[in-house]
Amino acid sequence: MRNILHIDFNSYFATVEQQANPRLRGKPIGVTGGDRLDRTVLGAVSVEAKKFGVKTGMPIWEAKKLCPNLVLIRGDSDKYFECTRRFLAILASYSPYVEVFSIDECFVEISHLRGVILAQEIKQRIKFEIGEWITCSIGISYNKLMAKLAGSLYKPDGLVVIEDEAAAQFILDQVKLDEICGIGGRTKNKLNNMGIFNFKQLRQAPLEIIGETLYNMARGIDYSPVASFYEKGEVKSIGHRHTLSYDTNDPEEIKQVLLKLTELIARRLRAKKLVGKTISCNGRQTTILYTNDGMAIFKAAWKIFHKIWIGEEIRMVGVSISNLKSALPE
Repeated sequence: MRNILHIDFNSYFATVEQQANPRLRGKPIGVTGGDRLDRTVLGAVSVEAKKFGVKTGMPIWEAKKLCPNLVLIRGDSDKYFECTRRFLAILASYSPYVEVFSIDECFVEISHLRGVILAQEIKQRIKFEIGEWITCSIGISYNKLMAKLAGSLYKPDGLVVIEDEAAAQFILDQVKLDEICGIGGRTKNKLNNMGIFNFKQLRQAPLEIIGETLYNMARGIDYSPVASFYEKGEVKSIGHRHTLSYDTNDPEEIKQVLLKLTELIARRLRAKKLVGKTISCNGRQTTILYTNDGMAIFKAAWKIFHKIWIGEEIRMVGVSISNLKSALPE
């Protein structure tokens, strides 16, 4: 049986800021997604701010109304990337199978069965090697779908195990349809229109009506592999995506997400001594001069995004680079 950990930092950007500045610890803080503090939404909020009802993606004016003492901090991508780099180095010491799902969460597949002991050890190493104020929630299960669900069940600083399909179906019957990765608002509405409001009803629906993906989800089945961050052999493309926990149409916030994703891609290119020229963003492509520069990749991705985006709310942003070759002189 596979043994997969899903690791998700708690209030990541906010706790990294609190770790860097002890005077912010214990205070309600909000990290902004744009360059201006007065005309944007919150990209992240601390655990203390959440107690007042402040949420990620909330307009600042609304957050201030709920929590007048909210401390606003401009986001610092370099700080977060450095924290992620150190975190990935910890995970790489346990397994070569580490999949980066976003800047603050990843999957790790391990071959042995000491998952809980390993998870506790990872938590301790994060505190000692990255910072005492930074915590993560870890889900352990037999596939990625259930590991991610397990990691979301108890926050902050949680550790939950879903051992098998029987346990998975029991847990699924306790949560809402859209609490599982892969079922968004539109899919949930479609299912509701079919008279399906929970996973128990979803399991009773015929395969030909709901499709294989939803059929498997309802049973806790997921065959997707852990796509290692440290690829072996020939690399054809490098990409990252980020799924927000809310919908947004704030261009500054979307821009910040793209900046973070493209810098992750650039770092991987440089680590592998590669350059690329075909940039893809949310299904569209463009070609630029060969590069492994994060800003060049970002500018191309942002140009693509502006061509296809009409101002609607979105939740997921993805970008990749292909047509790769060695960055070394031939």
